[in-house]
Amino acid sequence: MVFAAFFRRPLRASLALTVSMLLPLPVVAAAETEHGLAAQRASDPDAATLSAAGTSKTVGPANVNHLPTADLAASQQRVRQPIAYQSRVQRPAHFDSTSIPHLTKLDPQGLENHILSEQQLQALFAATRSRDLSAALAPAPQGLLPAVPCQASSPCPSENPHVAANPYLATNAVQPNADQTATLLPSPQFGADTVPSISTVSSRRPQMIVDVPCSPRFWADAELLSIWVRGDSLPTLLTTSPLGTAAADAGQMGLPTTSSMFGGGRSDSDARLGVRFSVGRWLMRADQIAIEMNYAFLGHADATHVFSSAGNPMLARPFYDANPGVDGEAADLIAFDTLTEGHMAIDTHSELYSGGVGMRAVALRWSDPMIGRRVDWLSGFRYFRLAESVRIGDHRTATATHDSPYGSLDAGTTVDSFDLFKTENDFYGFDMGVAARQMLGRWSLQSHAKIALGVNQQGIEMAGQRTIAPLVGAATTERGGLLTGEDNLGGTSRQRFAVIPETRIEAGYQLTAHLRASIGYQFLYLSDAVRPGAQIDRAANSTMLNSAVADAGPSRPSQRYETEGVYVHGGTFGLELNY
Repeated sequence: MVFAAFFRRPLRASLALTVSMLLPLPVVAAAETEHGLAAQRASDPDAATLSAAGTSKTVGPANVNHLPTADLAASQQRVRQPIAYQSRVQRPAHFDSTSIPHLTKLDPQGLENHILSEQQLQALFAATRSRDLSAALAPAPQGLLPAVPCQASSPCPSENPHVAANPYLATNAVQPNADQTATLLPSPQFGADTVPSISTVSSRRPQMIVDVPCSPRFWADAELLSIWVRGDSLPTLLTTSPLGTAAADAGQMGLPTTSSMFGGGRSDSDARLGVRFSVGRWLMRADQIAIEMNYAFLGHADATHVFSSAGNPMLARPFYDANPGVDGEAADLIAFDTLTEGHMAIDTHSELYSGGVGMRAVALRWSDPMIGRRVDWLSGFRYFRLAESVRIGDHRTATATHDSPYGSLDAGTTVDSFDLFKTENDFYGFDMGVAARQMLGRWSLQSHAKIALGVNQQGIEMAGQRTIAPLVGAATTERGGLLTGEDNLGGTSRQRFAVIPETRIEAGYQLTAHLRASIGYQFLYLSDAVRPGAQIDRAANSTMLNSAVADAGPSRPSQRYETEGVYVHGGTFGLELNY
């Protein structure tokens, strides 16, 4: 195809860009505009106009050379790179493409001297754009599913004016190889420095398009918890001794013949199942601020330990006798050969709840086509409750007359007693922390670290009772058991400052566009808590247990207000629904 010569001006650069962008198409040359003809005639009276038939003859300056068509065709086969172009150009209503010969008839050296009309330029731009966009907007291959979980920074396709409403097209979701790009950019500024060479032009279709859905506005999470709570530290509550041990030494702590049957360490530290529910919603379309709520509870840990004997093995309740006449270790016999028989039951109870409501605000955000990272600030209200209890009950029947902390017991006399220790911790505080999340394809890794500062409302309640029923005569009932008395019966409460640090880490996998599965680990610590075992005073004054003698010595057992730290940790298994 023949074009008329034109003066070597900056317009040549934009025209070269025009032609290089059109290589993938059967490009046609255009007729001269009146402006172009006037400028050409004014500068070069000898230059000829373009022929309507598209002949390859050029009349003009002598330095215009002609190259074989084969050379130009070979240059079109070189590896080419894509370019960005504007996507809002409209095809002119009147354009006859048959009036312009095929691009292969152009001679390469003469490309710098050719011009096209404005309408033809717009039409050819539209043709090129339509061809490439039709490839990008084609339906996704069968079996291709959205593989990337929602990224907070990914714009909805319908909100991007440069992308058509296609669920499989996102400007940041293309996986380009070394010689392709599908990102739509604003129209380049035509100039000599923006003109690509013919060998770099490419319009190859991207090999794969991955859906990056819009950021979820709402999420709901349900998790199964397998949690270990640090066991309560109980003193030794039940002992035994081998047959043949003297009744005065049986069950006493500190003797080599005595061994512990219950207590003396942490109790009920087995894993417990629980559930946690979380819901949240982004309040702003830009996904900058969200409100979320969560609630978790563990199943009640109730355990009963029963020990019964007709005298062998021997059973005894050890204590420290504060009677000035003894002032040392002693034991209350529950079962002893030829003297008494009975049983003892120890019941423990524990429950744990946690909940909160707060705000989530995006602090930092990074994203690329396949990897998204985000850091959020967390703040809000936190509630945590830990309630526990220990009940120690015993029943025995004397088979022979013998001495006890309650006085002399005749044969046939029954004794029933119990001690109850209950504690409650209700924490109210302000929670703050950070949460980080990284996504890689369908996989995600997220963690958060928080600390709650607040007040722990601590409550302690103790109760006890003993009933002695002789074989002959009326039964007597008194307040207090072996380890509870007038000084520590009843309830009391106080407020103490406490902190709850918490950390969680979990890995997730996007099952569908709206459903994610996760597995993780969490750790939580309550800095200052009251627990039943720490409130047990194992000292008792036998003169105050025996109504037949006058009280002497210190009043024991007494009230204690001991605290300790409690940690909670375990695994989590969850499903998250988001849309």
